[in-house]
Amino acid sequence: MKTRVHISLPVTDVEASARFYEKLFGQGPTKRKLDYANFRLDRPALHLSLVQTSAPPTQPGAHYGVELFEDADLTAWRERVESAQIPMETEENVTCCYAVADKVWVADPEGNSWEFWVRHAEAEQMSEPATATTESCCDPACCT
Repeated sequence: MKTRVHISLPVTDVEASARFYEKLFGQGPTKRKLDYANFRLDRPALHLSLVQTSAPPTQPGAHYGVELFEDADLTAWRERVESAQIPMETEENVTCCYAVADKVWVADPEGNSWEFWVRHAEAEQMSEPATATTESCCDPACCT
C-alpha cells in the first residue's frame, strides 16, 4: 500500500512560503492558486498544503521532521539546502528523544522548524545538557 502523509499549514504569505518550499524540496508546487499551494512529493511521501490565512497561526513555530535512513540521503538534503541558500543548522551525533542522530534543521517563513535526520543509535536519556545554541533538543534556536 502506497501512502503519503498530509500536513496543512496556515500561512500569512502563500507566495513566500511556496518559494521557500520549492527551494527546500527542489520542485515547484503541484497545485497553485492565489490563496493556496500544495506539494505532492514521493520522497519524502508528503502532501504539504499551504493555506492563506489573514491572521498569524495561533501556534507559530511548529516542528516537523523527515526521518531518513541513509547518511547519503541526509547529505543530499544538506547540499540542496546549501545550494538554495536556506539558513540551516546542522548537528552531528546529537542525543535527542532517546536517540543519537545527525540532523539538518531549517525554518520556513512562518517560523516552522523542519528537521531532517538519520538515527544512528538509541540513547538512555532524552537529550544532552542544554547548550548555548540549543533551547531544546527538538528545536535549535538558530532556526526559529
